[in-house]
Amino acid sequence: MNALPDFRASAPLRSGATPLRPNRAPLRRRRISPLLTPLAACALLAGWIALSAFGDQARTFSLLIALLANFVVYTDAVDLLLRLYARRRHTSSRGVELSIDLAAAAPSAVQRLVPTRPYAIIASIHNLDSRGELDAFMETMGRYRERVWLISDGSTDQTVRRLRQAGWRCFEETVNRRKPAALRRLLEQLPLHLETVMVIDPDCRIRLCSEGSDVDLERYIGDFQASGAAAVCPRLMIEPDGFLTRFQAFEYALGFRMGRRSLADFSITSGVSLYRRDALEFALSRHSLSVYAEDLENALILLSAGERVYYDGRLLVSTEGPGTWRRWFSQRVGWYYGLLKVYTERIAEIGRIRRRAPFAAYHYLIYMGLLTLGLHLVKVAATGVLLVSLIAGFDHLFAAGALPDSNWINPLYFAMAVGCYLTLGIIALFTIVPESERAYVAPIVPLYLLYTLIHVVPMSVGFANWFTKKLWGRRLYHDHYEPGERRDAIHSPAPASTETQPLNPSQGALPPLPHISAGAPLRLQRPAP
Repeated sequence: MNALPDFRASAPLRSGATPLRPNRAPLRRRRISPLLTPLAACALLAGWIALSAFGDQARTFSLLIALLANFVVYTDAVDLLLRLYARRRHTSSRGVELSIDLAAAAPSAVQRLVPTRPYAIIASIHNLDSRGELDAFMETMGRYRERVWLISDGSTDQTVRRLRQAGWRCFEETVNRRKPAALRRLLEQLPLHLETVMVIDPDCRIRLCSEGSDVDLERYIGDFQASGAAAVCPRLMIEPDGFLTRFQAFEYALGFRMGRRSLADFSITSGVSLYRRDALEFALSRHSLSVYAEDLENALILLSAGERVYYDGRLLVSTEGPGTWRRWFSQRVGWYYGLLKVYTERIAEIGRIRRRAPFAAYHYLIYMGLLTLGLHLVKVAATGVLLVSLIAGFDHLFAAGALPDSNWINPLYFAMAVGCYLTLGIIALFTIVPESERAYVAPIVPLYLLYTLIHVVPMSVGFANWFTKKLWGRRLYHDHYEPGERRDAIHSPAPASTETQPLNPSQGALPPLPHISAGAPLRLQRPAP
């Protein structure tokens, strides 16, 4: 809407008219609520249901087929209610985004007396300069430069040279081993006094308190150190960038503020997490070193050993999501391939984790093992029924008569699914999504069912990749995590005692940087204790 004209300056006063008060507040433009789209969708949905019900009186309606078609909707609804209940039981303070009672695990009196112990922020980088990402990385992480330790994972451009010239600590690895193996190698080079490490990806940004975090990084790390846990996962959000990222923003809010928060101290780490150094070394020594579902594998190794991993969303970290559907599809294929790969390889660890708590058994056995993996074919069938029902709805709406009458072809199935899922989406919007992000997420809530159903395609391809890899040694679709089959051989499980290649042996040790204390020199070989 255009601003109203200022009549006080443009029109003369009529005789006898009362002049406008100079202190009168100007009229404000009325903003359209972001919830208008979901509410309008509800009204349209109600009309479609009424139209379908009126026109389909002669058609047969099967309750069993309706239950099959709404399999995704009903399982997500039950899961949402269970997790909302579970997350209320884990913390004593309302409004604090934690999966455990941190005050009980680390009393506030102890936190005030004990300062934050030395820590490091570590990352594996690869060809940031040639991709045009190096300047943004140095600008984003510049305030933490004295804490940052980097390893160049086989970079072939000027990344290492530019970082060293700018005063950053950066080891150079001539072989591209990928993130888990590179981090394991980097941990061998860190000074012994660094007991806590924060693993971060180069495209992530640690938000300040003025940018969405509730606490600063020092306080966050101090609370983690006082808790004694093996790892903690902060909240990860998607940087706003286009239509597709709205769906991912909603998806990440559900995954972290509901999914991880409901798991108490048997949660899952992410690409950005804090670890006790000895815990991360323990996990990577038993890791397959595959880049697929690497964080899930870390969590399963630690949890099965009796360690605690919790979620603390007071620290906000943002990252860039895939901006195109092609990139998104490749990412999801890799995610689900990794899920099936890690789940089958770590089934013994999952068996030990399920005994820790009833909700641990639900998440790792029922939700991940049964609903996500075991009943995937049921989800595929349900998606097919909903797709046919959607087509039947348009066929009936436009009186095309192209589809025959059948129990399997009824527009009510899709109408029911949309109605139920829209209700769930609105509940999640007001109970899970932060208030500051609701305006950005709200317009896509009516379409989120379609986004959920689309996931069936990359899920199926990812699972098929696992089977074809096992049967014939190759995959149907090459995602961007592993562009070539050759790299799988690099990430095959190796004994913990296997020696790794030295880091840049021809260059020797790097000189200490000006901001490095004399007690923590930068060296290539770790001294014997």
